[in-house]
Amino acid sequence: MKLTSAFDSGVMQPFEIVEDEITFDLKSGRNILNVLVEEAPAKLRVKLLLDKNGQKFIIGQGLIVSDDGFSFSAKPLEQVSEDTWQCMLSVPEGNIRIATRYPYGRDGLDKLICDTCGSSDSRWFILREQHRQVPMFQLGQDDGKKTVHYLIAGEDAWETAGSWVADEMIRSIYYGYDIRKELMKNAIIRILPLISPYSATREKGSYTTLDDTGIYGAATWGEASPPPEYAMVKSKVVETIQQGRLGFMMTIHSWQAQSEFTGLETIKSSGDKKLSEARQGWALDVMQTMIDRVPGGKVYFPECIWHPGLARDYLLGEHDVITFRVEITTHSQGIEAFRETGRCFLENLSTISDWRMVYGDQS
Repeated sequence: MKLTSAFDSGVMQPFEIVEDEITFDLKSGRNILNVLVEEAPAKLRVKLLLDKNGQKFIIGQGLIVSDDGFSFSAKPLEQVSEDTWQCMLSVPEGNIRIATRYPYGRDGLDKLICDTCGSSDSRWFILREQHRQVPMFQLGQDDGKKTVHYLIAGEDAWETAGSWVADEMIRSIYYGYDIRKELMKNAIIRILPLISPYSATREKGSYTTLDDTGIYGAATWGEASPPPEYAMVKSKVVETIQQGRLGFMMTIHSWQAQSEFTGLETIKSSGDKKLSEARQGWALDVMQTMIDRVPGGKVYFPECIWHPGLARDYLLGEHDVITFRVEITTHSQGIEAFRETGRCFLENLSTISDWRMVYGDQS
């Protein structure tokens, strides 16, 4: 057997091979794995050494496997000791890819763009600053007047379930005439499936500086000089706010299998800005509408942000607008559930037409 991680989003961790068994040491925060096993036996035993944090991320989900490099599914893990879990895999062709995240990287994004270009009412744009760029899908022709919705995934490179949800949203819009027609009636839809400058898996922050310092990408909305990718997206959203056209904005994240629920939320206050009872009621109604039929969906409405500078905290505190965030669970569900989640969000979004409360109370 031999292992490689020399592909988009590959991550290798310490391992040991003994006969037909591989053991990966995923302790001490090394719970991200994405490798190809070549020349594997027909029956392969994979063992994972996990600390408590790794167990929260992985056990409820299982080990992600693919024997063709495209179709990924989760296999259940069996506990064999306090810190060791295992999985028996069938390897039909001698090669198998194993991971602890559903892989989604620049290779998946390239395929999505190729599969969804050429429509008369949708197109891809490139947000660009010098050599840095972020692809953005847009449904509808922008007349400068319509409401604009933003669905943003991939802020944190390791939270790949969010990118799978955004991927399905774009495919549903491109191939699903009915939902496309409904969404286009009153709004422009902009979807960014992967804004991190890196791909699907990374142990550090989703942005790494030249001196190899990891930055928590999602928090950069509140920073004066965020990394270029985040700055471009932030600038586009702020431009829409200043035009008075922002509708539904949601960042799409994944807390892996740490929770059994897909949680949609916003916040009631940021800095000196506090939502009135009317705006709170409106925001709650929007969340309950948006989460309807979403697999494992649940609504949260905390008083304030848990980490300063995240998008909904920055945009409420600085611009007094309401935006949202969802955390997609991978607990007991996989890519098909992510696809269903994406379709539900689009269908639910098409039923909401009044976005005035995004900006404040309306008399």
